[in-house]
Amino acid sequence: MKITSKQGNGNKIHIYIDGEYTLTVYDDYWYYNGFKDGTEITEEELASLKEEAGFRSAYEKGITYLSMRAYSRKELYDKLKLKYGKESAERAIAKMLDRGYIDDESFCKEYARYLFEVKKYDIKRINYELKSKGIDSETIDNTIKTLDNEPISRIIEMLRTKYYNKAETEKDRKKLVNRFVRMGYSFRDIREAFSECEIEFPSV
Repeated sequence: MKITSKQGNGNKIHIYIDGEYTLTVYDDYWYYNGFKDGTEITEEELASLKEEAGFRSAYEKGITYLSMRAYSRKELYDKLKLKYGKESAERAIAKMLDRGYIDDESFCKEYARYLFEVKKYDIKRINYELKSKGIDSETIDNTIKTLDNEPISRIIEMLRTKYYNKAETEKDRKKLVNRFVRMGYSFRDIREAFSECEIEFPSV
């Protein structure tokens, strides 16, 4: 099999085997390995090239994702696996973990704080969201302990600010109750908050 190359966009090199496009690699890897156009390549060498190219592509894409926002290990692994396969994703994640680019504990604290302060979710919903990101139970429990959670007070605050004048009809009040339930609050806490704000609790 004869290998040839063609410059792609940026630092990418398109690889052809016997004139047929086969894969794309980064130019540093291509030149580092000393490949030259017209070189004969074995099946084993091609398989190794594909494996390394997949890993490097997965790693570079992972770094790009992390430059935009934080990810948990599982979340980033699942995302890379869909595009680059299990082996390449595992190698890429291992390298990022080794370099400290992924830290589930830090991610857990940051994401939990966002859900608590910005999304106004209750502990139940926060717990669910963190588990869906692959965070282990111990890390979640330790993080949740740091949240100053007073669900009734939080519901009351939202009723008096964000949802002020949004509970005038029975239909409106039902929508509010359902919204709070989706946010993780219990019916008991929602009912008490409604009572404190002198809002009639709807029949649900």
